[in-house]
Amino acid sequence: MRTLKNILIIFLLSLYNTSLAQDGYYGKPSNYPPNEFKVNTGYNFDYKMTGIMTFRGKRIPLVFYVNSADGSMGVTDDDAAFMIAGPVASRGEKFNFAVLFPDKGYRIYATMQDPEEGVQKICYTGNRSLSAPAMQLEFAHAETFHRFMQTATKRPARNHPVFGPQTLYTGQMNGKTFKVTISKRSARVKMNPLHIGYICGVFADDDRKKNRYITKFEMPNGVKIEMHSFSKVNFIWNAHGYREVEQSVYNVESMADNQERLKEISENMNRITRNMDYSNPDAVQMSGLKMAIETQRFNAIKTGHPERQISEADAGVLINRKARIIDKRKECKRLKEMGDRRGEAMCKRQLRRMETEFEELRKRYLDMH
Repeated sequence: MRTLKNILIIFLLSLYNTSLAQDGYYGKPSNYPPNEFKVNTGYNFDYKMTGIMTFRGKRIPLVFYVNSADGSMGVTDDDAAFMIAGPVASRGEKFNFAVLFPDKGYRIYATMQDPEEGVQKICYTGNRSLSAPAMQLEFAHAETFHRFMQTATKRPARNHPVFGPQTLYTGQMNGKTFKVTISKRSARVKMNPLHIGYICGVFADDDRKKNRYITKFEMPNGVKIEMHSFSKVNFIWNAHGYREVEQSVYNVESMADNQERLKEISENMNRITRNMDYSNPDAVQMSGLKMAIETQRFNAIKTGHPERQISEADAGVLINRKARIIDKRKECKRLKEMGDRRGEAMCKRQLRRMETEFEELRKRYLDMH
């Protein structure tokens, strides 16, 4: 009798383990066509992720299109593109679209008004090091993720309106404490990478033998990503007709004559990137302006017009005006919190005038050089 009971237990466990490994999604490759890392192509995405990024009390809506075959993401909003790939436009360019690959890099598509050639559709290409950290978090790699999941403390979290019952994992990554909220439900998503989405999204849980949803990711610096939905779509973005801005279109003579200046500009850009504090929206705006200034100087040299570089004096005017605008916004916020409606209304009028004047100066100094 005992032998029969043991056989029955083993049989049931075998069925359970088989059901884990064969749920139809975990370990199953996506059959969706992957995107090609080309300038002129059509980008395809089979999932759409929506959510909110919160830092310093500011909430920024997020929308990402995801390809389950290669983990690439499409972004149609320039604020989101800026956060994950740095400054996305300069010289008055209009942002159109960005696509980011976890293993290759990113491409940013924009439209610009050339003084001589008219409206131009251009594409910038960036390397992997800028886009990969935001797309493929360290914990998403199997070994680091497994260690976090095994050592983190676990407690029930509030039910998600879309993803149901959840667990909050609190643990250490690189010596810092992170909080990750994960749905208990299986994600009915077949995928090739270990993780798809932007920080939140879907990951392959090797311990549970199923794909699961990361619905919230809280960082020690106060930045929080929350996922509202991860839904099936068939989104296609046409990138045909764009011209890649690359070395072949540079004015070689101008660049050769201004090597020291280009080196200085490159060092300035690297310093701005290293010191950028993404948790501070005011600092992000100021860093973006400084990067636009250096980009204008670089473009002036590369196109053969080094004399069109914005001067230090004019750059100082722009930076000073931007700082005053940031201070004025804080003043308006304080007046609102104090309940001074009259003072707040006057402050907002002054702020609008300052922003209009700044935009006129920005176009004069950055778009026309």
